[in-house]
Amino acid sequence: MSDLLASFRGEWLKMTRRPATWAMGLTLAVVLLALGYALLVLLVVVLGNQPADRPGVQTGIHTLKLDLAPAHFPQSTLMTFSGIGFGSAIAVILGVLAMGSEYGWGTLKTVFTQRPGRVTAFGGKLLALALILAFFAVVMLACAAGASAVTGAIYGSPGGWPGPADVAKAFLACWLIMGLWAALGVLLAVLFRQAPLAIGLGIVYAIAVEGLIVNTLSAASSLDDVRRAFPGANVTALVNSFGSTAGAALVGPTQAVLVVAAFLALFVVVSAVVLRVRDVI
Repeated sequence: MSDLLASFRGEWLKMTRRPATWAMGLTLAVVLLALGYALLVLLVVVLGNQPADRPGVQTGIHTLKLDLAPAHFPQSTLMTFSGIGFGSAIAVILGVLAMGSEYGWGTLKTVFTQRPGRVTAFGGKLLALALILAFFAVVMLACAAGASAVTGAIYGSPGGWPGPADVAKAFLACWLIMGLWAALGVLLAVLFRQAPLAIGLGIVYAIAVEGLIVNTLSAASSLDDVRRAFPGANVTALVNSFGSTAGAALVGPTQAVLVVAAFLALFVVVSAVVLRVRDVI
């Protein structure tokens, strides 16, 4: 346990001193505010300039204002990772940088020759990464709450604020989802022993494969069983469980949590096994 804590302290110091770590967190917040709030406000303005008697205008404005209300801020946060969510790609990049940079720097050989074993050192890195992701989840929820307070004051606040339990569930869901994609990034970095290729493949998978192919499969109900096997489809189902009106969910929230957690654990275990049995270079 002492070796694990020592590895954690070293990895925490290393990750928190890297500008790239905080750049990824800032990017997550910017994407959330830009797509979850600024874009919706712009649409409200555009629709407000349309003739009021045009079909769908008033309904669209009402729906957008509901999305901007404080009651909706937990889901607004999670929507960053739903479908073709750019938040997923950013989390993958963060996971790749946490592990892949070690190969580029050539520091793994030095780390593994010290007292902690490979798995212990890897565990310390994962603990530091998990704590950083938890902090990012808090920051994203805080940004969404602040933006919702502003838009709610402008457009009204139907539904009030969500309860502490709902916010806590949103935090855990956000943390779990970011952990899934970051673990995928770590796995790709370990498999390819570099960051650039792992980042490219991770982004392609998170956006192209999950976002486009899975959405294409949604057109055929006979392929629902195939969609259920994709982690991104379960992420979307988990996000939609926070009050979405997008229609019937592919799976329930409990199943979505279990599947996402299972994929996260699988990525971590495979990464640890490969790192343990394979040469560093």
